Amino acid sequence: MKTFLSHESALAFWREHFPLDSDLGPAARVESAERCASRAADVVGSVPEEFVKPDRPIDVLVFSEKERRRSKSVVCHTWETNLPTNAFHLGRGVYVSSPEFVFLQMAQQLTFAQLVALGCELCGTYVLLPENVSHPGSLDEMPKRLTPLTSIARISTFLASVGRASGKVKAMRALKYLVEGSRSPMETMVYMLLCLPVMEGGYGLPKPEMNADIPLNSEARIIAQRQHCQGDLCWPYHKLDIEYHGEVHVGAAQMKSDVGRELGIEHMGWRVITVTSPQVLNADRFETVAKEAASRIGKRLRARVFEATLQRSALRHELERWMFGK
Repeated sequence: MKTFLSHESALAFWREHFPLDSDLGPAARVESAERCASRAADVVGSVPEEFVKPDRPIDVLVFSEKERRRSKSVVCHTWETNLPTNAFHLGRGVYVSSPEFVFLQMAQQLTFAQLVALGCELCGTYVLLPENVSHPGSLDEMPKRLTPLTSIARISTFLASVGRASGKVKAMRALKYLVEGSRSPMETMVYMLLCLPVMEGGYGLPKPEMNADIPLNSEARIIAQRQHCQGDLCWPYHKLDIEYHGEVHVGAAQMKSDVGRELGIEHMGWRVITVTSPQVLNADRFETVAKEAASRIGKRLRARVFEATLQRSALRHELERWMFGK
């Protein structure tokens, strides 16, 4: 009998227990005929002790309604359609839903905005740790992965190989708004506030390239004091770069480095807009950033977009709750 971690428990595995590098471990081939552990004693006894959290049950997948059990310590989720390749990885003696499978599973539980944020995290290089895990006090100091857990292409391929499944429609829609390469939760938040559709609380700007390389000529290299530069949120065609400066951007050396890099980018004809966490977290102050970005891109924003809408308030609330645990 095998234990198949899913949903929040699988997400916690990828955040907490797996090395922060690109080696995902072996993919496990699983057949729908597998017998699944679902009784509390079997599940708790089969997973490593650190998987058992006193404040939440363990989420497991079963492949038949007959195998579901009710328990305070274990939540059984039923999966009765086909199992795509790479649905599970074998880690620490249990079968863990792959990052792509977790994205689909969490579509059943998260709001649309939170699902987009999760997808950007899975396709980025930062890790959002749960509240009960000790971590630095700033979102800008979250641990980093060497490479993302997955990609938009891999999530897309996975969803295409799934039959009719709960959450698939929402997951497919959220997929359109994922970006790759975000290096912090706040970079993701800036992107979503600017670029999600107006009906979802964003400003509807086109997608940027996250942490894209910006070519420098010889003079710009001297100004920037480096051979290469990357911009946080880039629109290369419009030569717009939005730089997020977080709480860790302190100290004379760091400030000098940031200023030199941004001057080098501006020397190449780019417009650099700098934002800080107080600006991001204040709707009125952030609106000035959105207006300036839209003007540079040449996107006309109607007057109603700048009004304090219920959708924009809801988006901020959802993102803050997802990223800060509020």
